[in-house]
Formats: sequence, C-alpha cells, structure tokens
Amino acid sequence: MPDVRSTFTGLALASVLGLPGAALGAPIVMNSPTTSWTPVIYTAGGPDYPNDQDTGQGEADIVGNLAHPAFYTAFDDAGTSALTDGMLGFRIRLGEDQNPAGFGKVAAVGIDANLDGALDVYVMVRNTGGPSRNAIFNAGPPANVSPSTVNITSTGPTYVQTTSNYDWSPVTITIDPSATIFDVDGDGHVDRFLSFAVPFQDLVNRLSAVGITGVDQNTPFQYVIGTSTNANTLNQDISGPNGGTSSSSTWAVLGATTLRYSAAGTQVPEPGTAFLMGLGLFGLGLRRRATRR
Repeated sequence: MPDVRSTFTGLALASVLGLPGAALGAPIVMNSPTTSWTPVIYTAGGPDYPNDQDTGQGEADIVGNLAHPAFYTAFDDAGTSALTDGMLGFRIRLGEDQNPAGFGKVAAVGIDANLDGALDVYVMVRNTGGPSRNAIFNAGPPANVSPSTVNITSTGPTYVQTTSNYDWSPVTITIDPSATIFDVDGDGHVDRFLSFAVPFQDLVNRLSAVGITGVDQNTPFQYVIGTSTNANTLNQDISGPNGGTSSSSTWAVLGATTLRYSAAGTQVPEPGTAFLMGLGLFGLGLRRRATRR
C-alpha cells in the first residue's frame, strides 16, 4: 500500500516545483503518460470519494486518491514569448466506460479566475444533447458559488473533437506509470482518463468578455470539476465532497476547490512555498525514520 504521507507531500512538493508537467512549448499529447501532466491538489487533501455519483452511473463518477490523482492539467505555450497563446489541457479520472463505448456525459472544469469564490467560465466536454464537442461556456446568473447555484450557459466557442484535443483511454501502466491499481473505486471496472484541451487565447477572451481582464498563463486559477447529464448543471458528481451536487454550501466549505494553479501548471503557494517544501522534507524525514525501525 502506498505511503499516504509521503505521497501527499511528494505531490505537493512536485506541484510547487512545477514537476511533473508538460514542457512549455511542447504540444499536449492527449493520450500521453501522466508524467507529462501536472497533478492538481485539493485544498481538503483527498481528491474524491468513490461511487458517490448521484445517478449511479460509473462513467460519471470522478475517482481518485492521494496516490492516484483525479485531476491533471497540461499547458502548451506554443513556444512563443506571448503569454496568452497555446493550449490548456485537462485530464479527469472517471470510474468506467459504460455501454455503449465512449464517454457519453458532460464533464466540466469550472474556473475561478479572479479568486472570489465564484466560477467564471466552464471548460467542458459536452458529449450529450447534440454533437460531441469541447467547449468554453459562460457562467450564467445568479452566482455559481455552490452546486445549487450552478448555471452554465451555451454561450461560447465549441470545438470538434479530434485526436489533438480529445481522448478517452483506459487507465493502464503505460498512461499512468506510477499507478499501483487501475480500479480506484473498486467497482470491478477499469478506470478511464478523459483528456481534452482548448485554445488558451479563447479562454482569455471569454474571461475578458465577463470583465476579467489581464489574464495570462501566469494568472492563478482555482478549479472545480464535475460531471453531468446535461451542459447546464453539475448534477452527477463533484470532485472533492461526498455527493453534494445540490448543496448550497460554498465550493470551499464543501472541499471542492483545488489549490491555486497558473494555467502554465505552477502552483501558487498558499500559505507559502517554504511551508510546502517543509512538508516535503518532513515527509521524507518520516519515511527515513520508518525505514530505520
């Protein structure tokens, strides 16, 4: 069994240092190993509870633990000096591939770009209710500060899914080299990785359209991820809490928010880089002491 203490501190330290992660300027390969992606850490620690999706559909169940993250990002800055070009990618671990084959739900990454606790836009895979597409949709009124106030509009660009911006792959030792299990939720089905990407400039433009200007690849974001049967709500699963898809509690209270990350994949330390590095050293010390016993 993986050492949870050393796993958490290792992930935290790797995130602070920007490791692992896709090299800036390198195209995002949708089915590339997780070593090319940045694992995203949650403020509450563990990334998700197993088998907590509201509809009982494993394909919509976000799964993960400290050793097997539920959520990753990747960034390609196009190899230029510009700070708003390139592609921003996301990877979500889900419980299974149900019949018929292929992801047939909605998976959304809500982005709080001004860190006020409200989600400003949603980057999503919309594979139900019309042609399958990646999309960047606006957050509608009233608030988007909790599951019960989510309102996703259909305003924003959509993208035809190709091998360069979309992938649905089983979790194997090839795509997840550090994995010790491939069925995190223990439901008898191999987990899947849903990977997708959108042009970063388009995301910057959507944020500017709702009054959030000056965003670039170094701007800190907080994320909330969820799944749904439609492109307007998050009614199946939210990563972090146990259930809670209709809760009026804020994202932070529920434990659904990630730590702060720039689009380029660098964790913005909170409360401080020194603190998190200290955690890493503390974890290494614990492991060494355990080894000596």
